[in-house]
Formats: sequence, C-alpha cells, structure tokens
Amino acid sequence: MAGHTGGLSARMSERRTARVASSDGSSDGDARTALWLMAPALALYAVFTLLPIAATFWLSFNSSAGFNTSASFVGFDNYAKAAHDPIVWKSLVHTFLWLAYHVVMAGGLGLLLALAVSRLRITQVFFRTAFFLPHLVSLAVVGVIWANIYDPFFGLLNTALTHVGLGAFTQGWLSDPALVLFSVNVASSWQGFGLYMLLFIAGLQNIDRSLYDAAEVDGANAFQKLIYVTLPGLREVTTFVVSLAMINGLKGFATVFVMTNGGPFYQSELITTYIYRLAFQSQDHGLAAVLCILLSLLAITITIVFNRWRARISQ
Repeated sequence: MAGHTGGLSARMSERRTARVASSDGSSDGDARTALWLMAPALALYAVFTLLPIAATFWLSFNSSAGFNTSASFVGFDNYAKAAHDPIVWKSLVHTFLWLAYHVVMAGGLGLLLALAVSRLRITQVFFRTAFFLPHLVSLAVVGVIWANIYDPFFGLLNTALTHVGLGAFTQGWLSDPALVLFSVNVASSWQGFGLYMLLFIAGLQNIDRSLYDAAEVDGANAFQKLIYVTLPGLREVTTFVVSLAMINGLKGFATVFVMTNGGPFYQSELITTYIYRLAFQSQDHGLAAVLCILLSLLAITITIVFNRWRARISQ
C-alpha cells in the first residue's frame, strides 16, 4: 500500500514538473512571438525617433556648414554661441509671449463660447460644428487666409474699419513691430479655440446639476453660480486645456513662417522659426541642434509642470 502511494506521488510530481516545463516553454514562445510582432514598430521607432535624437545631440557638439560638408568636433562651443546670440534670447521671449497669448485668447475664447453655446438647445449642434471647423484647417492655410485679412490696402480688417468710420484705427498689422506678434497669434488662436470650446462643453456637461439647484435655493444669482459652481467644476478641464494650449502653442511655426517669416526685424521670430532659419538658410546645423534640444526641454518641462498641477488639483 505504501509502495502504491509512493508511486502515485511520484507520477503526480512528474506531471506537475511537465506542466511547469510546458508552461515555461509556452511563455518563452509567446515572448518570442510578441517580440517578432513588435520588431517592425520598434525598427521604425528607432529609425524615425531615436536616430534623429541621437543625430541632434551629435550635431550640437560639432560644426557643420551643410549636408555635404564634413563636421568637426567643437565641444560646447555651439552652446556658448547660443547663450551669447541675442536673437536666441529674443526668440525665447517671443515664444513665451506667444504661449501666453495663445492660452489667454484661444483658451479664454473657448471657455466663453462654451458657456454661451451650452445654454442653447435647438441650435447647439450647429454652433458647436461651426466654431470647430477652423480647427480642421491646417496652420499653413490659416496663415494664408489671415495674411490676406491683414493686408494693409485690400485686407478685410482695414476695409471693414474704414467702412464703419474707424479708419483712424487701420494698421499695418504685420509690419508694425509692436503689433505683429499679437496679430499673428490671433490667427493661430482662431484655428485652435474650437477644440478648447468642445473640451469645456464636455466639462460643463459633467457638473452635477444638483449643485446648481442647491445654489439657486441659497439665492445665488447667475454670476455667483458661475463663480462658485461652474468654474470650480471646470478645474480639471481647465488645467488640461491650458496644458494642451501650451503644447499646441509650440507648433506656431507654420503660421509665423507663412505670414511674416519671423519679421519685421525678428519681431515675430519664434524659437522654431529661428531653428529653421539657422538650419536651412544659414546652414549652421550645430546651433540649430542646440536650439532643438532647448525646445525639447521646454516642452518636457511644460508637460511635467502641468501634469503635477493636474494631479494636485485632482486630489
């Protein structure tokens, strides 16, 4: 009897060992299959993302005057050149101003329109669609449209001001150094506000209706309900919209390039347009690579700051 029991235990142990070995083999096979399936995507990621990043860092430590010339190692000279280049600092200031303009104008207009459109019943879908349509237009096309609107002689804006008796306010919107950055940002904000409006409308729909009922019972008027119910209820959406607007603001290259090409006198030069100018016009690839790294660090910093802000608010 004892021998029979011992034999049975041995057979059960062998079966468990076989199942474990089979399971390990199956896991290894699944891992190899997954790796083979991921290989094309990983190869594309390496070629189109990792390789350009590595090339940018390599270029930042070398001097190259063109694609057909040999590069020479210069250490941190390109970084020192960037630190002493006044156009770099001017373009950085303009970039931060551009981001502030975009957040305030596009984000603020999106919030105001969301508050107005959300009150509509029959025509809400129409206005949501109409205000979102500019977002479907590429920034380059937006630049062409608004360059014609701003034309000092035949543009729609100056013509409209003249026809309503406000001819004294006509301007060279893209030639005045004091106005050009703001004017170009209006075009970029026009393209982006529709998306932010839809995000705010979604946030408004998630606010508990009972909060408005309670505020009304307490005698709150429309403005008080906006301040104490609506805006606090939109905090998470607002942080997301602000972070998205900041990231989208860094994509202002196309609009500026089409409308002003950074002029006049570098007064609308952004860090992105200056990178293009250095890389493809001045052929200073080393300095352009340094500014690419600087732009990447700026985008990463903005993302980290706003993610922490959102996490703190959600708590």
